[in-house]
Amino acid sequence: MKQLKTQDNKNQSHARARGSLSVELACGSFMTVIFVLLGLHLGIIIFGAYLNDRVCRDACRNAAQGQDLTESTKLANAVIKGYQSTTFLSAPQIAAPIVYQDFGGTPPAQTSPYVQVRTTTSASMPFGVLAFFNAGVLQDGKLTFTKTYTFPIVRTK
Repeated sequence: MKQLKTQDNKNQSHARARGSLSVELACGSFMTVIFVLLGLHLGIIIFGAYLNDRVCRDACRNAAQGQDLTESTKLANAVIKGYQSTTFLSAPQIAAPIVYQDFGGTPPAQTSPYVQVRTTTSASMPFGVLAFFNAGVLQDGKLTFTKTYTFPIVRTK
């Protein structure tokens, strides 16, 4: 009789262990999916910020080589056209008019002529449910990056 009870206890504890493993596997799989999706979102956000920063810097550096505002705008737009949109990122664009301050060729003391460029890029989050419950900056599932660079003008009139 005692041997029969011991065998029943072993069977029950083995069944409980299998049940708890199933629950752990289900919860672990769910958490893994959540972390993978969050990682995907964070990857898109990091790449979007990096791309916008790089585009803005290159466009401003190129615009600083222009002789006037018109030429600087053309040079900046040439750089912007070189960057295409990707699956989740929109094509970068110039967000505001380019500031070309050359002070008429005679800058005041302690001041240098400069050009300023502002660009924007939007990132679409692929999974709306994980767009932080569609609140705040991710109201429509999009996150917009804006960057402004200022470079000294290389050539002046």
